[in-house]
Amino acid sequence: MGVGCIVSLPLLAQDATVTLGKQFAAASPLEWDVQEASHPKLGKIRFAYLKNLVETPVGNAKVYSRAYVSCDPTRRKIAIELTNTTSPDDPGGLRPKTLPRLVCSRLATPNDTTPIKEELLAPRWEVSKIGDVLAHSLTAFPLRECVSIEVLEDVELPKGWAQPSAAVTFEITPYNKQLDEIFASCGEVSAYAQPATAVAKAPAPGKAAPPAKAAAPAKAPPPAPPKQVAQAPVPASTPPATTPAPATTPPPPPPPSPAPAPATKAAPSDGWQQARAVATGRTNVRAGPTLQSGLVVQLDPGMPVLAQKAEADWWRVRTTLGGKPIEGYVRQDRLVFK
Repeated sequence: MGVGCIVSLPLLAQDATVTLGKQFAAASPLEWDVQEASHPKLGKIRFAYLKNLVETPVGNAKVYSRAYVSCDPTRRKIAIELTNTTSPDDPGGLRPKTLPRLVCSRLATPNDTTPIKEELLAPRWEVSKIGDVLAHSLTAFPLRECVSIEVLEDVELPKGWAQPSAAVTFEITPYNKQLDEIFASCGEVSAYAQPATAVAKAPAPGKAAPPAKAAAPAKAPPPAPPKQVAQAPVPASTPPATTPAPATTPPPPPPPSPAPAPATKAAPSDGWQQARAVATGRTNVRAGPTLQSGLVVQLDPGMPVLAQKAEADWWRVRTTLGGKPIEGYVRQDRLVFK
């Protein structure tokens, strides 16, 4: 399978993820806003936060929950922070009974259009003194594979409440417009960016005209040489006339001498390393080094590949599936190098 074939394969898959992610975001009752602030642990960050609190009834009382999704622009890492309180203006917090769980809903197969596959994300959580939980140093692109992320919490309640703990559940939608800003500030391609390809096509016709004019003057010089050849037979100086012709032949050898062609062929073989897909979940191989590129195939956990460094956090990979060669791009976080 050639690279050209790979690019023309399923662009629909990524389009389906983005389209479905936007639908989930539009249907969500939760509203987000974006701000910049200095975090005691993360430093200066740009973050999105829930404008409307998630309210969980417990008898006659309620648990009020909020989520923050931020980006550390220097390290290009995502952080998710969850807080729970007994009132909207409570400066304290409720501690988790168990650590939160994040469940990613994503397309089950490249050409599927239903997020029937759920995967449990496994971030490392830190609990503050007042009970807030923080997961940081998350890579953005696996989160953008999710059309929605379900947050499952179990928080301890104060003494005297109707029950000792409460289950809190809500969804984070990565393709919400405000959350999209956070992912874009961490290096991901915005799902709301407007392509401007039409401007690049306009200059093309303008460039076609100059070559046509350049061809006209080139025809004027050729008539002159034929006249000299016609006069040459009279003084029997034909042999000298033929000798200049071979004198002009040496220039062709220099063009073949720039034989960097072999060098370019050798270049692709350089830098290839043995690697394998990570052991957690299936790994997406894309047609280009961006999350917006079409999905070529999914690699099984631990599948061996050859990898060559591409741009940013992407690696070009080669392998075979069912006897057919596969080539595409994989993010570095989804590879383990031998």
